[in-house]
Amino acid sequence: MKKLLGVMLAVFLCNNVFAQGIEFEHGTFAEALAKAKKENKMVFMDCYTTWCGPCKMLAKNIFPQKEVGDYFNAHFVNVKMDMEKGEGIELQKKYGVKAYPTLLFMDANGKVLHTKVGGSDAAGLIEEAKIAGDPSKQIGALVKKYEEGNRDPKFVAQYVKALYAAYKKEEMLPVGKDFIANCPKEKLVNVDAFTVIGYSEALEFGSETYKYIIANKEKFIATEGIGQENYDGVVGAAVNKYVSGIATTGTIDELKSTIEAAKKDFTTPQQKMMEDNWYSTYYLAHKEYDTWFNKQVASAKEALKTDKRMGSSILINTTYRVAMDPSFEGAGLYDKAIIALEDYLKEDSEMLACYYCLASLYKKSKNKEKALENINAFISKNAEKGGKNDQRVMALKEEIEKM
Repeated sequence: MKKLLGVMLAVFLCNNVFAQGIEFEHGTFAEALAKAKKENKMVFMDCYTTWCGPCKMLAKNIFPQKEVGDYFNAHFVNVKMDMEKGEGIELQKKYGVKAYPTLLFMDANGKVLHTKVGGSDAAGLIEEAKIAGDPSKQIGALVKKYEEGNRDPKFVAQYVKALYAAYKKEEMLPVGKDFIANCPKEKLVNVDAFTVIGYSEALEFGSETYKYIIANKEKFIATEGIGQENYDGVVGAAVNKYVSGIATTGTIDELKSTIEAAKKDFTTPQQKMMEDNWYSTYYLAHKEYDTWFNKQVASAKEALKTDKRMGSSILINTTYRVAMDPSFEGAGLYDKAIIALEDYLKEDSEMLACYYCLASLYKKSKNKEKALENINAFISKNAEKGGKNDQRVMALKEEIEKM
């Protein structure tokens, strides 16, 4: 009897632990809407995919927290939808979900009232939920106020942050441009004004506003809420956007002179990385694929000497891009990418991503045996580490087996 009571108590305690977080419905979306109407609640929908890292972080670390569950369970009917499976496929199209995770806060009729794209901590998630429940702070209300002519810097800062959170980047730029055009330059030395410029990325390299910000660097940095990091972020974004444009359309000499001119205004501790990225953009835009690949691998090897994580990241991103981007078909890079990865595996045979990239590259090279060998290695090693093989992994294996 004591043993039975112990088991029952353990089950009870476990159920309570798991019930502390958000309680997600297991029925259809229509059933969730019906329940929301019946209980006079809003609907919260977590739009995720099985391969999305931030989605997994939310599910594992944020949604189970008691304070998050207390708020969401009291105010929402909660649903989780895989946007690549079942009903989620149509919902993804209906709501135009383009990035993951996308968190939708809706009324009981399925009308979106507020959107948050990307991960969050517990406090931030609860704050987003509170905004969703406040008609004066919902993005629709902010749009209306802006269209009615509200240009107060504090309000416009709130508005662009809401657009950013909703992943409405194409709508942020005109807001920023309008603000810059109509705000006296001396009033830009203000955290709200600088927030608008920073979030909208509307600052144009070489413009009068840009020159003013450069000339008054110390004032901006000394202003409460701005500081060195935010200043560098805003100016750096303007420089990067401009130089990247030259890299895409200009000659190599024009790119070099542009970089030197930009360095007179702004440099960053990551200057070499920035310049490597600009040259990478140039080589890709001008289809100098061999040069691009060789320089990327060289950068990876150099980074590996001092920062293994950075070096391996450069190598994996480069080789995976070769495998997946149709632009590289016929460029003769598949074999070179395979050699680079296999050389790396001689030093670190536990780098899982290498096996997935190799499987993809061998598939492109029509080498079924080696492709299957590497995808199986990925699956087994991932399982050994306690990982789950998601839909993309199994789909790749199925494609290889059909070769």
